[in-house]
Amino acid sequence: MTKIKFNKFERVAGLFLLLAILGVVLTALSAAIKQGWFEPKVQYTTTFESADGVHQGTIVQMSGLRAGAVDSVELEANNRIRVNFHVMGKFQNRVRTDSNIQLIRPFIIGERVLDLSVGNERFEEVPVQGHIASVESMDLMSLVSGKNMNTYLGKLGGILESAQVVMDAFADKSRAESLVRVIDRLDPLMRNLNTMSVEVIKLSKQATHDDGVQKLVGNLAVTTREINKILPELNQENPQLAKDLAVMTSNLATVTKALGPAVKAVEPELPGASVRLVQALNETVVVLKAMQKSFFMRSSVKEVREEESAERMPAQEP
Repeated sequence: MTKIKFNKFERVAGLFLLLAILGVVLTALSAAIKQGWFEPKVQYTTTFESADGVHQGTIVQMSGLRAGAVDSVELEANNRIRVNFHVMGKFQNRVRTDSNIQLIRPFIIGERVLDLSVGNERFEEVPVQGHIASVESMDLMSLVSGKNMNTYLGKLGGILESAQVVMDAFADKSRAESLVRVIDRLDPLMRNLNTMSVEVIKLSKQATHDDGVQKLVGNLAVTTREINKILPELNQENPQLAKDLAVMTSNLATVTKALGPAVKAVEPELPGASVRLVQALNETVVVLKAMQKSFFMRSSVKEVREEESAERMPAQEP
């Protein structure tokens, strides 16, 4: 076996080649470390109504830093999109139960990424394979996409049709004049509403002056307590009171029904009879006063008044 000998230039070239290979390996290792290839990965899941632009490898970021990536995207039975993703271990303690995730586009025309919010330390950490709540969001590119644009154009067409109906309605002169009359009546209506609001404010001030409403409520409360004290005693002293009141009410209703036709029969003569009765009483008073002033009746009237005064005075004790 012959021994291969390298000259000086071949040895230098080989040394440079080995150094280049070593540099490439070190660069690859540095890039892998920076990309987190050797970091432990923590798996999480979330769901979206629409995951447009999300695919395997979509970046997951936290506070603008690359924290992980999407592993898989699946369509569930309820038509929601299930997204399985991972974050690097150094971000695990930032994922709390109050964290949420949403689809955003860092730039107007860039790819969408999953933005994971930083959780508050007062909340517990989300366990591995745990579910993180999602927040639906909309950006400019999603807004002008073909799927949404067709929906918006359809709604815009409906709005334009409704506007056309309104314009056709106001093309009629009578309807336009009616609208003008309605607008003219708005000013008096607003003034009346303003006046009413001022009066209501005055009324509320009067009601609350010196705590009038509070005092009224307090008095009602005292009255209610006193009634609650009296009613049991009254019921105990006279258990038949309610029954007697019911019988009295029934009898009063019977009397009222009986007197109704009789009063109605003499109703036309009641005003004249009342006038004549008053006139007769006036004449009687005049006659009695005249008799009292006569010579024969004056002394008798005096005696009768003295007797009445003596009877009204209380008897004196012996």
